[in-house]
Amino acid sequence: MRPTPFPSVLGVTYTQVVYRAVVRCGSERGVYFLRSDADNGMVVAAGNLLTFFRFHLADVSWTISDRFVRFSLRPRRNEAASIDAGYDIAAASKSLPNTSRFATLSAAHSFLTELITAFGAPRRGGGVEAVRIRRTPWESIVVPDLSANYEAMRSGVLFGDGDSELDSVFYVANLDYHWDRLTTVFPSYG
Repeated sequence: MRPTPFPSVLGVTYTQVVYRAVVRCGSERGVYFLRSDADNGMVVAAGNLLTFFRFHLADVSWTISDRFVRFSLRPRRNEAASIDAGYDIAAASKSLPNTSRFATLSAAHSFLTELITAFGAPRRGGGVEAVRIRRTPWESIVVPDLSANYEAMRSGVLFGDGDSELDSVFYVANLDYHWDRLTTVFPSYG
């Protein structure tokens, strides 16, 4: 990640895990950030100062092979938001699990990935902070998670035990993002 005018050599590489809720602000669908975990202290500090993404510092490790990706995340403040995941890339598919709430991968994409605006909390005066993204097309495949331990989804950090369930894991590669500047929108509800 880097500011647009800077060359890529001055960019920062980091891992970020985001928990988002799909929301509607006026007539526009977007997302609301419930929590972000990142493994770069500068990104966490700047992110909390400049955005509403709710960053938390975490230790992250990846082990990647042709067939398997092992992912581990441990929050630095001992919050109950650890992740242990094992993605079976060799078993990737364009089909969703039978337990998915979506009928097809295309339906899941329409609902989950065509959201280009993140909204913050309402402000005094009726405005809502918003940031929009521009990105290359989101082409994903579905991969099984053989570990599937997402502690924040059951520990009370975000949801209590039994309040949420994992639908699907999407594997995406070579996705370029560009965050536009933060703006304030004044939604109309009618």
